[in-house]
Formats: sequence, structure tokens, C-alpha cells
Amino acid sequence: MNINHLALSWSTSRGAETYGYNICRLDDRATDKRYKCLGGGYDMVGTVFGDWLQDQYQARLLTIGARAHSVWKRTGLSAERGGEPPADSLYGMAAEFKANDPPDQLNKVSLDGACGIGSMIRIAEAIGLEVQREGDRKGRTIGFYIQDTQA
Repeated sequence: MNINHLALSWSTSRGAETYGYNICRLDDRATDKRYKCLGGGYDMVGTVFGDWLQDQYQARLLTIGARAHSVWKRTGLSAERGGEPPADSLYGMAAEFKANDPPDQLNKVSLDGACGIGSMIRIAEAIGLEVQREGDRKGRTIGFYIQDTQA
């Protein structure tokens, strides 16, 4: 059984023109990679988790690309939105393909974690991951345990 631990931490920016902004970091101890976002007013935990998921599992996300809530066709610098999302669509997930490629050959799947951590966990479960939150004594999320059921 392979379980990966993702540690979540918070701090405050001291940088010029960002002084006082929140910083949310997600550290993947298995790959020694760090994902972070800055600011506030949106789901920062969902954002860093979505960035991690998109980076680590792009190949699996492509296999469920047909369930994306939005589909974009790219032509040069412009983009055109596809039709209505399927009934079982995954909110926060966008599939992108070039206009010259067949629609079933997606180039990239993007995740918008600002839609919420619940949406990102639902996407993670759709690609075969089991996600368990780790909390502190006050009930705040301080990390995640990820088990890959397809490994």
C-alpha cells in the first residue's frame, strides 16, 4: 500500500506590494515539490491541491477529459468554448485541445482549484485516488493522505 503525505502550511507575505497577503503552501514529500498560492478571497487549499493534482496526474486526467465541465478549442492565441458539459461533468476541470486535432485527443487538462477543495477531491477520486484529510485539534486541515488505488 503506497500512501503519500501532503503537508499544508500557511504564512504571511512580507514582500513588496504583497505585504500582508496570505501564503498557502502544499509540500509533496514524495517528490520534494512545493505548490503555493498567494492572496485570499478564494479557496487557497483547493488551489494548491489542484495544482499538485494537475502536475502529478496529467496522464490520468487526460483519460477522463470527456467529463470536463468546460472544453476549449485553441486556434493560435484565441480560444473557443465547446458545447454544454456532460451530466456527470467534473466542476473545476477544463479540457483543452487544438482546433486541428480530433476532439478525442486532448492536449491538456487544467484544474481550477479555486472552485473548492471538494471539487478537487471529487476529481482525484475519479482518477483512482483516495484522499483523507489530516486535521489539527481545532479542526483545521493541515495536510492530506493520498492512496493510489491503481498503483
